[in-house]
Amino acid sequence: MGRIVLLSVALCLGAIAGTGQSAQADSQVRTKFALADYQESKVKVVRNRNQYLRRPDNYALSSTYEQQGTFQTRPETYTTARGNAPATLTTALYLPVTVHRSGDWANPQSLVVTKNGKTAYVAYLETGTVGTGWLVRYDLAKLRQKFGATTTNMALIRRATNAASKGKSSPRQRAVLKAMTQGPKFDIGHGQSLALNPKNGQLWLTRSDGIAGNYGSAVRVSPKTLRPVRIVDYRLANRNGVRLAVNSTLTFDKRGYAYFSSYSGRHGLRVYRGIMNGRGVHFRLIMQSLAYRPGQTHQSIAYNAKSDRLYFVSDDAISSVPLAKLIKRQVKPRDVQATVFNSQREFEALAFTGSGQSYVLLNRGPELLQLKF
Repeated sequence: MGRIVLLSVALCLGAIAGTGQSAQADSQVRTKFALADYQESKVKVVRNRNQYLRRPDNYALSSTYEQQGTFQTRPETYTTARGNAPATLTTALYLPVTVHRSGDWANPQSLVVTKNGKTAYVAYLETGTVGTGWLVRYDLAKLRQKFGATTTNMALIRRATNAASKGKSSPRQRAVLKAMTQGPKFDIGHGQSLALNPKNGQLWLTRSDGIAGNYGSAVRVSPKTLRPVRIVDYRLANRNGVRLAVNSTLTFDKRGYAYFSSYSGRHGLRVYRGIMNGRGVHFRLIMQSLAYRPGQTHQSIAYNAKSDRLYFVSDDAISSVPLAKLIKRQVKPRDVQATVFNSQREFEALAFTGSGQSYVLLNRGPELLQLKF
């Protein structure tokens, strides 16, 4: 995919922190065979319970978003409808909808939360484009503790960004905007794969054209400048002729290993484990798969360092497995935990802090919700 050029971002009359300058990163490494050989006959399938959920024909809006409009002041709450891992989802932070023009931040795709829980990174796609987007860094500690955005003033962020889009920010609103840093536009692919390697603190995302055997890219992004600093092109192909589309999901465990998941047949799911760094990309299939993934559309994959479990996210459905058992091909059906909601909303991503606190990114309107099992 070669060189990419970043497009500058107009920054709300300077209200939102950001760089806004063009830059470029070169692709200097190509991995032709990034997938290890394996024997299909040796893949062991876990016959987990069928909790498979079809994607809704039309995604629903948040009920409070419908009732209150953009400036929501009440948290949304969802409880599980079925599954063996009951949980609740409660709004932790309402994210911006309008920043520079109406609805321009209404399409978040992925979420990263740092180990200490003080910072979040969100990848956004620009509406009407294919792959163009940007990253935003949220200072969660400041938004919570200084401004009360998650408790006493839930409409705070949206009012601040809306006022900035009209050039009418108050001094307090300008202070709120400084807790959000927007990076420049660049090709982020579909945007679903933003992930943080906790071992070295590196941010990575992947780009794919969705065609099996074609080259895609792993892009390392600076957590400080939110610009790409390294690109590694790779093909998910092996020497035995297996060809996959480059992954659109990504996560890392506490040891620094990378993971992605893919569809397997009509309802199943497979997981791949490997390395992703500036020298190359290499994955191998974990030789145990699930008979049933959580749902029709596989939105995200996440890792919880506290429990050492790997999570798979579909719309309204989340499943998880113990990672150590999966690697050893020892997962039993009872080890697979499933949580199914009935919100009819689009689940974009799941992220964990180092202590196991978890957040889900939902769309329509965009928000972070705390997930409690």
